[in-house]
Amino acid sequence: MIWNKRKNLHYSNQSHNRDNGFTLVEVVVAGAIFISIMSAVAEISVSSLAGSKNLSKRNSIEAAVSNDIQLLQQADSYLTYNNLDKAGQAGEACQNPTSYLINYLKNEVNNDELTQRQIERKMDVGYTGDVVEVSYKFKGPETGIEMEYRVIELNPNFSAQCYTIL
Repeated sequence: MIWNKRKNLHYSNQSHNRDNGFTLVEVVVAGAIFISIMSAVAEISVSSLAGSKNLSKRNSIEAAVSNDIQLLQQADSYLTYNNLDKAGQAGEACQNPTSYLINYLKNEVNNDELTQRQIERKMDVGYTGDVVEVSYKFKGPETGIEMEYRVIELNPNFSAQCYTIL
């Protein structure tokens, strides 16, 4: 009976020693899992920061283009037949409304902000001949996107009165 008690004491001491800490294999496995999780989190953080930077650049470009479009539309709306008639330019403007509007917009709306953001603005007579086609060309901030384009068409505000008066 003494032998059985010693045997039980011996086993209880062994199990007690195992509960005091982790084995080397357990520590290595836990470390490997921790490192892989931290690497994934770091990778996600870096891609998130890059995406945020691209989004900021994209918003800046789109805002510059949108602002320019609004300035062009505003200048077109201020160019009325009555204003042209008072200035003695109604006849010239009505001969070729789209060309007149292009020259007027180039003088009235500067493109300094577009140039700073490396956005190219081009104005031409549209396909039908009675509209002004304004195109914007710029490089997209995201990887894999080369050149992007935005195109709007403006109908000379004053041109409707040219046809009714002539």
